[in-house]
Amino acid sequence: MDLGSNRQSSKRIKEYFIEFVMLFAAVTLGFFAENFREEMIEAQNERDYMQTMIEDLKEDTARISASIKSTEKKVQGIDSLIKYIYKKPYSDSDRRMMYYLFRRYMGSATDVAFSKRTINQLINSGNLRIIKNMSISDSIVLYDINTERTIRQYSVYHDQFQQKSREISNKIFDSYYLVDYDRSNVFHLLETNINPKFLDEDEKLLKEYANAIYGGKGVLAIYVTILKSKYTQAENIIDLLNKEYDLKIK
Repeated sequence: MDLGSNRQSSKRIKEYFIEFVMLFAAVTLGFFAENFREEMIEAQNERDYMQTMIEDLKEDTARISASIKSTEKKVQGIDSLIKYIYKKPYSDSDRRMMYYLFRRYMGSATDVAFSKRTINQLINSGNLRIIKNMSISDSIVLYDINTERTIRQYSVYHDQFQQKSREISNKIFDSYYLVDYDRSNVFHLLETNINPKFLDEDEKLLKEYANAIYGGKGVLAIYVTILKSKYTQAENIIDLLNKEYDLKIK
């Protein structure tokens, strides 16, 4: 092989090498560019998720606060009704008060409808992984777990005590005296001279009713304690997210 052939062969090898290097560089740069683009998208998605998370938590705190107030009033109303049940013999005003307390508090629902929009999206889509701060993702998961615990606590009241007390109350209270009243205006019943009667004033039945609503009162008292803890937890997460992502959402 002559000198010219060697030079030409060497030139082709250099060209192939340069083409390889350029191709490798292009692929590498493309890889890094794609990774950078994905990281930017995930960072924006993370921020968007945290913004809607704060919005959900703000809705929760408002609902929790309202539920705490209404549940505490209901617990007080149940206490009063129990005291009147054992206050025999009943006067006309006693019966009016018992009908009032029954209508005002015993049929009301005070549970919280939690906003689980963002948490469900994060968990179901597997996007909890894009939250870089592990303490934040752990706090969100724990909040979701405690939400389920809170819902179960109220379900115990509804399924085991409210339903039972409703069945017994249907044997005691006559809806005839309540047809003109709802929970918002039943206080007007106390201003009347109506002499309401019970369908059944059997002492054993009344005590059975008192026991049922007393048990429910205990469950609701625990529910209030859980709600107060839940409110604090939500407020702490809001503060944490505002500081981490500088969202400044109030």
